[in-house]
Amino acid sequence: MTDYAVFWGCTIQARFPFMEKSTKLVLDRIGVSLHEIDGVTCCPTKLIKLADEFTWYVTAARNLSLVENMGMDLVTPCNGCYSTLKSAASELNMNAQLRDEVNEILAEVGLEYKGTIHVKHLVEVLYDDIGIDKIKKHVVKPLDGMNIAVHYGCHMIRPSSAIHFDNPNHPTKFDLIVEALSANSIDYSTKMLCCGNDLNNTDDSSNAIVLARQKILEVQEMADAMTMTCPACFSQFDSKQYLLEKSGERLHMPILCLTELIGLAFGFEPSELGMNLHRVETESFIEKWHECSENLKNARQYFDLADLRRCYECAACVDDCPVTKPIPQFEPNQIIGKIIRGRLNEVVESHEIWYCTNCYTCYELCPQKFGMIKVFDQLKSLAGERGIAPDGFKGSLKMFLDTGKLGEPTTVRKRLKLSKPPQSGADELKKLIDTIKSRGR
Repeated sequence: MTDYAVFWGCTIQARFPFMEKSTKLVLDRIGVSLHEIDGVTCCPTKLIKLADEFTWYVTAARNLSLVENMGMDLVTPCNGCYSTLKSAASELNMNAQLRDEVNEILAEVGLEYKGTIHVKHLVEVLYDDIGIDKIKKHVVKPLDGMNIAVHYGCHMIRPSSAIHFDNPNHPTKFDLIVEALSANSIDYSTKMLCCGNDLNNTDDSSNAIVLARQKILEVQEMADAMTMTCPACFSQFDSKQYLLEKSGERLHMPILCLTELIGLAFGFEPSELGMNLHRVETESFIEKWHECSENLKNARQYFDLADLRRCYECAACVDDCPVTKPIPQFEPNQIIGKIIRGRLNEVVESHEIWYCTNCYTCYELCPQKFGMIKVFDQLKSLAGERGIAPDGFKGSLKMFLDTGKLGEPTTVRKRLKLSKPPQSGADELKKLIDTIKSRGR
């Protein structure tokens, strides 16, 4: 087991205990042991810094020194707590005078901040310490076909002067964790937009929903759910959305904590994770996921969905397909996308799969030597088995099975003074084909 001191902050344990429950279940499953911090207080919130900056440093340093005495690094799922503790630690580590002044106060209660621990966000621990490969090994119910809108939240990755685990403007690590569960992390224009939580402290707190509502409006036609780790952001998107729905506005977007999303993929039941305690219902997400999983069972018989997803996301060879230029309605990458979204039957029954000419251009240009042709060969085979292939394919297949050839010599050969072709082995081949069929191959 890997040990961390866990800093929940005020909001998770007070208002959203299901966030704590899902985090404990998931981290225990992947071998991480969380240890509570006796005597911990508010991180404190940045509002305290505005009122009294020195008190803010003393409070943060006190919490950090408690963890130092435990002899382990600190992990927190709360963006605000992470930004406060990481920023305070960064300044205290660089500013010896400030550290001495803070420690002079801490000495009154027998504490000292030494700067010996690392402050880590939950996403940082999952990605950097545990790793994507280990997370994938515990996935027993992949989220194939589900589109997820990731909300990072401002303080997970900012200020970059103190926080260095991901790009502050174009982060990727949260997205890659979601995709390790086989879900699709969608791209959207308001992805890095603030949730607006601090607007709750203005004279008109109704403004607090403005930014969250803008993001929900964008993603509700693109995503099956939104995910985040920050309790303040969760409150904005779940609780505030619930109030808007009660007032009559249709803004239905299920909100899931990252550890709930991981927990589902790890095989935990929604009720076990506490998802029934959300304000905006999550049952529609669960139902769609189960429906998609059922649809994908058929696809898994014929395809490695991980390979298909890599092919779909790569798309390096799409513009090189010679058919897509004269026949623009042929979109091979989009066809593969339909398969990983559980729409195999629709694809097999479409005429579009027959536009693939088996030219092997995609295979030769594929950096993984996978090539879309493998997919289309399988799709055509399935269509043939179901009797929904084009007449030209059916006719050629019938001729082969009947004669062992795709054509018989004509009198033109005599006119060209060519000799008679060798005797056909069609009868012998037909016998072998009948043997194959009798053995169920």
